[in-house]
Amino acid sequence: MKKKRLIKAGVLAGVFFIAVIVSSLATNRGTDDVTVDLGDPTLPRISFMLAGKNVNMLAGYVDDMDITAMRDTITPLEDNGTLQMAVEQDENDIRSIQYEVYSLDGEKIYDKGEVKDLETSPVKLDLNRALEENVSEAVLKVILETEKQEIYFYTRVERPDDLAVKACLDFADNFHSKTFDKKNAPELAEYLETNEEGDNTTYQTVNIHSDSSQVTWGDLAPKISGDVEWSIKESNSVYTSLLAKYQVSCAGDQDEVETYNIKEFFRVRHSGDEIYLLDYNRTMNQIFNGNKKVLDETGILLGIAPADVPYETNKDGTIVSFVQERDLWTYNKETDELSLVFSFANKEGHDVRSRYDQHAVRIISMDADGSTIFAVYGYMNRGVNEGRVGAEVYYFDIEKNAVEEKAFIPSNKSFVIAEDVLGKMVYYSHDREMLYVLAGGTLYQTDLEKNEQEVLAKDLKEGQYTASEDGHLLAYQAEGTLENAQKIVVLNLKTGKERFLQAKAEESVRPLGFVNNDFIYGRQRAGDKGKTVAGEDVLPMYELEIRDSKNEVVKTYSVEGTYISDILVEDNLVTLNRVIKSGETYTGTAQDYISNNAQRAENNISLESYTTDLKEKQMKLQYADGISDQSPKMLRPKQVKLKEPVTIAFDDKVKSDKYYVYGMGELTGIYDKAAYAIQKAEQVSGVVISSEQSYIWEKGNRDLVYYTDTQVFKKSDGQTSFEACEEQMKQYHARKVDLTGCTLDQVLYVINKGLPVIALTDASHAILLTGYSTTDVTYVDPDSGEEHTASVNDMAAMAAGSGNTFIGYVK
Repeated sequence: MKKKRLIKAGVLAGVFFIAVIVSSLATNRGTDDVTVDLGDPTLPRISFMLAGKNVNMLAGYVDDMDITAMRDTITPLEDNGTLQMAVEQDENDIRSIQYEVYSLDGEKIYDKGEVKDLETSPVKLDLNRALEENVSEAVLKVILETEKQEIYFYTRVERPDDLAVKACLDFADNFHSKTFDKKNAPELAEYLETNEEGDNTTYQTVNIHSDSSQVTWGDLAPKISGDVEWSIKESNSVYTSLLAKYQVSCAGDQDEVETYNIKEFFRVRHSGDEIYLLDYNRTMNQIFNGNKKVLDETGILLGIAPADVPYETNKDGTIVSFVQERDLWTYNKETDELSLVFSFANKEGHDVRSRYDQHAVRIISMDADGSTIFAVYGYMNRGVNEGRVGAEVYYFDIEKNAVEEKAFIPSNKSFVIAEDVLGKMVYYSHDREMLYVLAGGTLYQTDLEKNEQEVLAKDLKEGQYTASEDGHLLAYQAEGTLENAQKIVVLNLKTGKERFLQAKAEESVRPLGFVNNDFIYGRQRAGDKGKTVAGEDVLPMYELEIRDSKNEVVKTYSVEGTYISDILVEDNLVTLNRVIKSGETYTGTAQDYISNNAQRAENNISLESYTTDLKEKQMKLQYADGISDQSPKMLRPKQVKLKEPVTIAFDDKVKSDKYYVYGMGELTGIYDKAAYAIQKAEQVSGVVISSEQSYIWEKGNRDLVYYTDTQVFKKSDGQTSFEACEEQMKQYHARKVDLTGCTLDQVLYVINKGLPVIALTDASHAILLTGYSTTDVTYVDPDSGEEHTASVNDMAAMAAGSGNTFIGYVK
């Protein structure tokens, strides 16, 4: 018996040994090349003490960043002008701590200093001299010097005057805590505005319009894992915007413990002894874990996730790559293998620095065999580029089970701003070993195999180029300016093939955008050139044309007597901004729309939603022909280095005005026209900031009654009413901003900043809006030289006569 037991044990040990070898070979097959380990995060972090809480936890940068591009958190000073700063050294030897305080546009240094006592914790920063009486907000740069390098941290700072941050933070923290106990639902319901705008079928997004059951997590019973990190996003005398980030775990439909990343946004007003919840939004995104039961007979269960999870499939519909919570996964149905291709989260994300969310993964393309080209752009959490911002371009070879970094493109912008450029303007074709980058108005083509670079186009201004949503198509004016270019090149970056669109005689062509890879462009006639009511030269388009990938016209749009100034493409809807001409002057008229209902190409794999009683609406990648084996082999491809990845530095300076919309605690859009940005900010209860960090507009942050001290004036002989208004505005030394298309209510914010607004009642008549109350608007009419008062409704009707043409000024 003893001998039999020994033989049996030996057989089992042998089977186990063989299984380990086979598993190892499967996991590491084809990785004979030099492997690269990302390693653990190494950089320190800093945060600030406010009312006994740590807020605004900041990650460090190893490059000196563009001050104007680092807008994220805001930290109010203490009443005595100091800041209490906590430093998480994490085995770094901090040799010195210095700080500099800049103007929002980065042009002036208000103060600089060095911390003398490095032993005391928290560290005290004395910023008494940093913010003068006329400076309410600035940018603080903290420099930690270690034995290896200098590390930079950025936050905005502000004087504590008339702020109620502590009260708002206490309220938000209390509200947040009470959501985890169902008995608090009636109390929380008093702060909610439950109505039909709330979607009570999902936990993925819960907002102020949801019912209290959704806000208190239904039957999920989540538990917080680790710390809750609070950030202050906006702070003024009217409201405070706060964002909490944390993880929760709870049992799912299969009774397996699942983990979720949570973002919880509050916009709170404190007035007297009252607290008002102005906005609330919470997102809940499941972290996909291949070790759990993630397959069923129909497909891949993504769980509680956004409805637009990015994914790409091979032509056979057997392999899919998808991105969930910044992790890239590939599932191969035929080999029954599930691969975690890329993730910055190490040790299942137990090191919170590895979970830092200021980066994104974009699938560029997938080969026929399922090999995937992808880019990681934003802040690099760990690895050789830790602490830098840029785009890393990778190739996942599914046959070799290996990931190779091909190139790194650095940037000195924050993730959210770099994303606008690197997210779409970087493309890699693996078949041809060709990398394309469009930055700073220059289109570069780099042959990675030969390490040769070529400039395909340069000096491209905003509006002279556009890219498709997936980035593989790029259209640009080959020569000339926005108004006289005779030719457009449409370049397929995957294949390298070009097609051309030529202007007709005495005309020009202008690229506008892509919708589902169909190219939209406009035709212009030199004879149609005129001026806006603001006196600026303009050449609108008389016709718009849409062409498919075969260069065939699928739609032509033109309306006699109406012109197109520009378009906006969002969610397959094309908004046409139109103008009409009176003499030499163009004024706005009603928008028109073109919808594109084209669906994703038919494929065996599709993204679908499904519902369960416990978790409500969830997402899955569904296989039309089903999945037979639901216990896949888990692979973790190795990063390999066949040769050194190419580091390519480009000039990515912004060469035109951009308008940034911040809402719900993050950047939600970038626009080239202020009016578009304001419309978006209205939707997300956000703010609009210019490229120079000037406040253009804020939701809700204005007085109910405000009057400027503008004196009456009358136009001179030979002067138009618009010219008289412009002459009057010179005294303010402010920059002109076209607010055409905004509502009257929206432009009152600008007046509340002490700056009158020019309004057009028709193409030939301008007035200057100088103040407002809850019911009326005051204005000066340069034709008569008199001040008048009109009701809000009457003024809105007057402005409608020019298509809501407003000209504002900002400092």
